[in-house]
Amino acid sequence: MSQARCNYHHGDLRNALIVAAAELIERDGTLDFSMAEAAASAGVSAAAPYRHFADKEELLRAVRELAILGLGYAAADTASQHPAGSIDSILAMGHTYLGYAREKRAFFSLMWEDRGDMAERREKVSEEHGGFMVLVDLVRAFCEANGHASVNSLHLATQIWSMGHGIATLEANQLLDLFDRSIQPEALLDQSVRTMLAGVVSASAP
Repeated sequence: MSQARCNYHHGDLRNALIVAAAELIERDGTLDFSMAEAAASAGVSAAAPYRHFADKEELLRAVRELAILGLGYAAADTASQHPAGSIDSILAMGHTYLGYAREKRAFFSLMWEDRGDMAERREKVSEEHGGFMVLVDLVRAFCEANGHASVNSLHLATQIWSMGHGIATLEANQLLDLFDRSIQPEALLDQSVRTMLAGVVSASAP
């Protein structure tokens, strides 16, 4: 029995439908499912989803929140496995991000594309960050450990995330190695982040 059906039998239809949609996306690697398919997966009638979601787009937004939450858990787990303040913790976070984008491509696309609610998303960014604040904390700890507590860790983390996101997006579109077939995503990110952090430390030195 699917997790969606289990949730439904416990009386939580809304969450059952979200899980059902997520299971369909995970199985097929695409967002191209119908509301009727989600309903069937949850073990309810084709009309039942409309008690909780106006349309498929609204259901996808709920699935997106689940995907962001999943990335956040993965980020926290990665951070817990490395010493605070170490460069390895930051590199491992990048690997987690690239791995998530690679293994859950449809979810990754869903997380970042504009689905007509960008203004609303920007208003609640503190609730919906997919582990970004974990990265900020790791960057802050690194700067403090290297005697550069005055460095803007939010700005630096945004630079690192932008780099990782760019690599993940290029890889997803099979363009990362377009000009250099030897390029490896994790190695490229590691080299770039190490260079960036070395420059920050050097520039901040007295």
